[in-house]
Amino acid sequence: MKICHYLSSSSYAGIEQHVAELATIQNIEHEVSIICNKEIADYYKEFNVIEIKNFNRRSLTGIFKIFKILKASNFDVVHAHASKPTSVLKIIKYFLDFNFIASIHGVKKNVSVFNHADFVIGGSKGALKGVTKPNTVIHNWYQLSKYQKVNGKSAVAVGRLEKVKGFDLLIKSWINIKTPLLIIGSGSEKEFLQNLIDSLNLSHVITIKDWVKQEELYEIYSRAILLVISSRSEGGPRVALEALANDLPVLSTNVGHMNIILPKELLARANDLESLQHLLETYVENISQFNQSAIFNYVREEFSLKKQSSKVMKIYYDCSKSDL
Repeated sequence: MKICHYLSSSSYAGIEQHVAELATIQNIEHEVSIICNKEIADYYKEFNVIEIKNFNRRSLTGIFKIFKILKASNFDVVHAHASKPTSVLKIIKYFLDFNFIASIHGVKKNVSVFNHADFVIGGSKGALKGVTKPNTVIHNWYQLSKYQKVNGKSAVAVGRLEKVKGFDLLIKSWINIKTPLLIIGSGSEKEFLQNLIDSLNLSHVITIKDWVKQEELYEIYSRAILLVISSRSEGGPRVALEALANDLPVLSTNVGHMNIILPKELLARANDLESLQHLLETYVENISQFNQSAIFNYVREEFSLKKQSSKVMKIYYDCSKSDL
């Protein structure tokens, strides 16, 4: 099968890593191409990469270039990741017949553009709210680390430094906690978050570190005592699966698929400072007393890349058969 993944991002983060891992396992038995901006093309060297320059989703020149690529390549399936590639393919679909899959990598207020795809994949039920085309939930997956878990002293939080990730709530919730917290990420709110840490006199206990490569992140997981998810909304989150699969306990807001993984006592209400603060003050410094080994095993069994990618391939085959 000739598979094409289409991304429009200019930086490599969660969605881009998701595509790389999915494409890697698909490439074992299929021919995989990736259309992406030249800024991230080096991350996909092992595939047939079709580099494009970043363009506005309403650019007729950019849309026409994608049209020419798809027409010349005759892919069996074209898989758009996020709203911009989906909106571009929505227009091309009027002029070219192809099997069009779209993935929603998060919770969106407006999902109407995804209803132009043949099939929609969401990371959680919440992500698919409002989607009327055939759809299903396929959860994110984890990768196992080569690092052995050791006793640590710090908590860690990972993600884009944007409002949706709730790091401002996390910082405010940490005022009575003595355990060091390492926040890893890059984004537009970095300066705001650092100023918040300073204003609350928490610089001795909370540190922000720029985004790191995956191997370094796994090493940090191996030395942490727990991972905290403070997001206001999420399609996943993937980092929780990475942590739990590698024996790192997690405390989280009730977002994405977290309520099917963690018991309710380990979840805070999303976008609720008081609820998050109560959760963290109750468990952070006592996390070693709560055995999450059953949760670790559940995540390793249910959220493997092999299991989730097989679900994606079934959708591809079903869409291809419908054309026969």
